[in-house]
Amino acid sequence: MSVILVISVMTAVSFAEISGDIVAGYLDQIGEDLVYERAENEFMLLAETEDGSMIPYMYILADSEMEGCLLVALTPGIVPESGAERTAALEVIAQLNWNNTWVKFAADPETGDVSAMYTFSTEDGLGYESFAVMLNLLLGTVDENWDTLLAI
Repeated sequence: MSVILVISVMTAVSFAEISGDIVAGYLDQIGEDLVYERAENEFMLLAETEDGSMIPYMYILADSEMEGCLLVALTPGIVPESGAERTAALEVIAQLNWNNTWVKFAADPETGDVSAMYTFSTEDGLGYESFAVMLNLLLGTVDENWDTLLAI
C-alpha cells in the first residue's frame, strides 16, 4: 500500500503545473540579492546601476497552458534599421546562434533590440535545479558574448 502512495505522490510532483508562484519561489531561493517585479506569471529581473536606479536585464514567462517557461535576457545589442550595418548585425546574430546550442539570439523587428532566449517544456514539471542551470547558462552566454553584442 505504501508503494502505491509513493508512486502517486511522485506522479503528482512530476506533473505539477508550472505557475508564477513556483517561479517566484525559485527566484527567492537563488538569493536575496536577486530583485524582480512580478505580474502573475511574468517576471522582470532588475539590476541596480551605479546611480541606484533599477534596470531590467531578464524577462521570464511561465505559461501553464503552453506547458513552457520562456527566459529572455536583454543584451546591449541593437540592430540598425537598414543598410550594410543591419546586414552585418544580422550575420553576427546568425553566427551567435550557430555557435550556441541552447541559447538563441533574436532581434525585435520594431526596436532592433537583441535578446537571448531559452524556452523549455514544463509538461513534466519544473525543478529548481533545471531552472537555475538554464538561468545561469543564459546569463553566462550573454556575458561571454557581451563585447560582440555591444559591437552590433
